[in-house]
Amino acid sequence: MTVVQGTQAQRIARQKREELLDGAIAELVEHGWRGLQMQSVAKRVGVSRQTMYNSFDGREGLAAAMIEHLSNSFLDGFEMSFLSKDEPVEQWRAGIHYLLRRGSEDPALRTMLGAGAGNQFLELLTSGSGSIVTHTRPRMTEIAELHQPGLDHEHLLSAVETIIRMVLSNIVQSMESLTRIAEDLTGMITGFLKVS
Repeated sequence: MTVVQGTQAQRIARQKREELLDGAIAELVEHGWRGLQMQSVAKRVGVSRQTMYNSFDGREGLAAAMIEHLSNSFLDGFEMSFLSKDEPVEQWRAGIHYLLRRGSEDPALRTMLGAGAGNQFLELLTSGSGSIVTHTRPRMTEIAELHQPGLDHEHLLSAVETIIRMVLSNIVQSMESLTRIAEDLTGMITGFLKVS
């Protein structure tokens, strides 16, 4: 899990940024990407519009920050689920099931990936250096390598990317049975990684 340290001023700044992001995500869920306005977020959180622009440098910066914020939340939950089990296969099962369930239930991600999200937001989510895959793959890989040493690093990178893309796919087009998908994906990933 992310350890947050620093001076009191840094902690306050991080807390304010979290409030701004939470407000932006609430506005996104209510109004969609096209209806998301920096002024509305600022009003919701009780800051000036200029504070929003200073913090995020416009809508694209805000979108990238929201993606990172949501990704970190998903990764914290993945790590807690992964660590809740002792056996390697069960760790993967718990982590994968958490990601699929959370993805199917998260209104912000469903809004971001929905039809009204707009091309600019979709590109930020799926390609380039700010994509969800680019952001989440290193940390998921680190979690697995820390708690399951000896995994082949290149295979692990491929496995983690597969999991992330399946979760994103499920958000866009919900699958019938999350439990079955989680079981199938767990079997594929643990077989590929030779985890027993």
